[in-house]
Amino acid sequence: MVVYSHFLYLAYIYISIIISVSSSLYILLIFYFYKKKEKTESNNNTKDSLTIIIPVYNEDKELFEKCIEAVKKQKTKFIVIGNGCYSPYKEITERNEGKFVYLQKNVGKKGALAAGIKLIKSEYVMFLDSDTILPNKAVEKILGKFDDKTAGVGAEVRIIKEKDKFVYYPSEMLQRLRQLSFKAMSYFNRVMVINGQCAVYRTDIIRDFVSSDDFLNSKFFGKKMIIGDDITITKYVNGLGYKTKMAQDVVVLTKGQSSFKNLVKQSIRWSRSGYINFINSFKDRSIFRNGPLYTFSMFYIYTLPFLVLAELILRGGLLARIIFRRGIMEGGIILIRSLFVVPRVLQSFSAVYTGLKIISILSAAIMIYLIVKNMKKDKIRILSYGSIMLLVMFLTAIYAMLSLNKHDRWLTR
Repeated sequence: MVVYSHFLYLAYIYISIIISVSSSLYILLIFYFYKKKEKTESNNNTKDSLTIIIPVYNEDKELFEKCIEAVKKQKTKFIVIGNGCYSPYKEITERNEGKFVYLQKNVGKKGALAAGIKLIKSEYVMFLDSDTILPNKAVEKILGKFDDKTAGVGAEVRIIKEKDKFVYYPSEMLQRLRQLSFKAMSYFNRVMVINGQCAVYRTDIIRDFVSSDDFLNSKFFGKKMIIGDDITITKYVNGLGYKTKMAQDVVVLTKGQSSFKNLVKQSIRWSRSGYINFINSFKDRSIFRNGPLYTFSMFYIYTLPFLVLAELILRGGLLARIIFRRGIMEGGIILIRSLFVVPRVLQSFSAVYTGLKIISILSAAIMIYLIVKNMKKDKIRILSYGSIMLLVMFLTAIYAMLSLNKHDRWLTR
């Protein structure tokens, strides 16, 4: 019993150290590269070298119209793919000098992109969601990020503010966390996901893949799975050895989920796609070919929930043993002390252990600072509701990993 308890205690301590060190390193790396200036390439790309593809399916009319009006201001060619829907999207598209292509059957977003890319003759193609609004000069700025070795560039994403605070604030917090992580990876020209709301690629590099069965019918251990177009294309482009980046000076606005329930479902869907991508990348070893920061970030993001879960289980087991032997009152006091006192087994290097705790606290403060710095309004509310979303993300990540076999249907739009 003593040996078992000692093993439990050591396991808890070592997992705590791993979480503390990896989290501190991850945040400090993000902070370091946050300060780096974005690289701008010198090229001769013009707006005529790009065509925008916009799949649409039962989109809100007013939001779709705002999307198309913003696209028209870019002064470039665009094609709307009516994915099993026709009016009023055709009229809005043609009124704004775009081309409308009607598909009689809803073939899903991937199918619509495959149909659209067959019509593209330009060097670059932008995939744009029908609920996403481009800022002025978005095309010009994104094209400015390309060089001969770059195949994909995405935009930053912010959520359109709506009345439902339980949806908007957590969604905005989630986007800010993604932005910080992707900005650091973008410095090394390898991002995990080019945001599907607005992504630009070299047409000749992705044309065949987007039309292939591997893209249209993604599989995981032989079973067909619903994996997002953005994460699938990004992995393909990274696998070919091309650069993938984020354009920090291009911020698009997109519609959030309609309810908190759908936001949770979206988190599950993203987590499942992420874990499938993580496992597939580990299987084909591509996770080790995209640079050290990319590799570390992948392992950190997708193992952290299970490390935290293991720490909580071990802490619970130790607490139960203390309470069983010494009672609730004394057990609670011992547990509180354990949060501030150096464990006996680590007293030989107490300075190191104490230092790790201090660094962990400071890195958490840095992360909060970076999140707040990237917000213009409602900072306290976004942080408050975002904290709830972090707990939800932790739970959904665990559930997603344990239910990968259910990722064969869409949970949300």
